[in-house]
Amino acid sequence: MWNKQYDLQVFKHFGLKTRSVKSMIIKEVFFQLPDQGKLLLCYGGASRGNPGCAGYGFVGRLSSGDFVIAISGGLGISTNYYAEIFAILMAGEWEIHHGFKELVFRTDSQAVINAFQSNNLPWFAATRWEKICFEVISWSFKHSYREVNFSVDKAAKRGALLGRVLFDVI
Repeated sequence: MWNKQYDLQVFKHFGLKTRSVKSMIIKEVFFQLPDQGKLLLCYGGASRGNPGCAGYGFVGRLSSGDFVIAISGGLGISTNYYAEIFAILMAGEWEIHHGFKELVFRTDSQAVINAFQSNNLPWFAATRWEKICFEVISWSFKHSYREVNFSVDKAAKRGALLGRVLFDVI
């Protein structure tokens, strides 16, 4: 049934029950590189259960599209939200350690983007984020669908299988 008048008339005639059907909306998604001189860090967090064994992952790319780094890490028992926050912190600390000063973070978690932009962070993240902001010239967040960040999603799930404080450079 596609919620059309004809379908409803047929069902009513035969005395059948109806149920609504969700309509599918097709959205076009695409991957976009950052502006010249900026580093794009796609990151993600994953948890096997909420809370459960958690991990993070991030992938770095230059504005030319060149691959820079991919890392997966384990967090032990945590929630998915904390894994996403920890992924930003690890990605940001990696960036400033390697001399990048203009950062673009890309994620599928709008809640985490809102937390960082409003500076409403959990206690364990506040000081680390302040240090990252002090070192960089500019930073920004971009939201994207999970289908765009599929490699980061895979890296985060891989991190959830690793032990606590272990990481794997892919």
